[in-house]
Amino acid sequence: MKTKAQKKSAIAVKDLILDQKKGTLNAYGERFLLIPVKLIHSIEDRLTESLGPVTANSFEYEIGREGGSKFIQLAQKAGLGIKTAQEIQRVADVLGTMSGWGKGILTGAVAAILKSSCESIEVSCQGKGDKFCEAIIGEPREINRLADTIR
Repeated sequence: MKTKAQKKSAIAVKDLILDQKKGTLNAYGERFLLIPVKLIHSIEDRLTESLGPVTANSFEYEIGREGGSKFIQLAQKAGLGIKTAQEIQRVADVLGTMSGWGKGILTGAVAAILKSSCESIEVSCQGKGDKFCEAIIGEPREINRLADTIR
């Protein structure tokens, strides 16, 4: 007997179309690219070398935020309602360390779930030696206020 999660997973897979002749991967009217993690790291390195770490992180965050929003929209089309705090936490756990991409993806996902504008601020970072990554996501005005108190 399939669990509810397995049934939902099967729904998501049935609408995934791999056209080997064209070399395309599509789902719910969106085309996807499968790219190796090493390519993402190369992009990060090149952005940092060319633009500096602050601007590179800003680019990664904005790209991630758009991706997170799209992820939730596609998950909802697939019938995978991500609405509870536990389900949002599961998305965050999959992301692991935040980095610009991960923090942006999570922020975009939460904004799509809540159907409101969100920003985030990272308050702890594994990459900087903390035990775990932690970000606070909220209304832009509140995040800006919080950022001013942290600085």
